[in-house]
Amino acid sequence: MMTVLAVVALVLGLARLVMFVALHLVHSDYNIVEHAVSDYAVGRTRTLSTVMTWATAAFWAMLALATLLAIPDWKDVGGVVTCLLALTVIFIGLPFLPTDVEGSQATTIGRLHMLAAIAWFALSYACMGSFVRLFQEEAPHPWGLTLVILSRVALVSLVALVVVLVVRPARRYAFGLAERVFILSVTLFYITVSLAILITS
Repeated sequence: MMTVLAVVALVLGLARLVMFVALHLVHSDYNIVEHAVSDYAVGRTRTLSTVMTWATAAFWAMLALATLLAIPDWKDVGGVVTCLLALTVIFIGLPFLPTDVEGSQATTIGRLHMLAAIAWFALSYACMGSFVRLFQEEAPHPWGLTLVILSRVALVSLVALVVVLVVRPARRYAFGLAERVFILSVTLFYITVSLAILITS
């Protein structure tokens, strides 16, 4: 059962990665420098964005179950699985909380979207340290090293996101790129976790 869950998680993670790339290749009103990824959930790319988001919700759920079954005695398993399940709930709800596109009037739903986005960024990053420690101990190479590198990329891009939010003139030129680096590093990190669970358990 654990193997099936890990395989499904891996497939869903790869599917998310492919859809994330496709989202930026199809014709839209947005670009990777000036617009947040959540903007793609509004307008002509809404359907693809919604499918990607719900596939990601399924990915978090499968990864949570695979982690629970593969490493039931891990001291961090309770906290990590709780975070992964919380991410599942957030991603199920995100399509119902469209963002306020840059330049439009702020709305209550848009503010809720912002809170959900902050929560998923925080939760996905919070679990990284636990997985890094686990796989450095269980399988130092290559999984441990790969996860360390991806977690550091995520940290740098997350710091950059905070900086450009504070330094508003830089927002237009750096927010979109920093956000995409963070999202890609998180996606690749948890795809690697799925693969590591599948191979080492």
